[in-house]
Amino acid sequence: MKYLLKAIFTLIAAVLVTAASAQNTGAYLKFDLNGRTISYKNGAVNNYNKFEPGDENSKSGNRHVLYISYEVKEPYKLDIMIYTPPHSIPVVGKIPYVPIVNPPGGPCPAAHLSVTKNVGDEYEFYASEADNAGHFEITKVAAGWVEGKFEIDLPKEYSDSGEVLHITNGSFRFKIEKEMKD
Repeated sequence: MKYLLKAIFTLIAAVLVTAASAQNTGAYLKFDLNGRTISYKNGAVNNYNKFEPGDENSKSGNRHVLYISYEVKEPYKLDIMIYTPPHSIPVVGKIPYVPIVNPPGGPCPAAHLSVTKNVGDEYEFYASEADNAGHFEITKVAAGWVEGKFEIDLPKEYSDSGEVLHITNGSFRFKIEKEMKD
């Protein structure tokens, strides 16, 4: 009987460890929008790492971009850009939101979020700006992977309507890619 109980507990422990590790494998992007959870995994989530030399309008550095494939049939597609110093990777910590072009005097590291909303045959665009309401945090960088969480109020671009998307409970995980060469 003692060996049977030991075998059962060992089996239960193995199942729990397997389930826990399965939750942390692969790339994902998840967030709540308008009371609905939107979740993308592996094949739908793509990313790249590119060095941008910068110019008089933008700071030089790397862009680690996490984006959703356009083949995914979802009305909301969220993209994340994490700006880091040249030839570096993201590090753990809270980082500020910036516009898509991080100006030379802008913070680094920094993050830019944008959403493309499909409305019939048209598109609406929402994007972070400097001093956006919300937060962005890299929570873990290990074994070639980056994990984080975020919340943000994204204003509609090209509009004075004041329309805002409220994104909450955001989380992501992606593999750090080799730096692209031009």
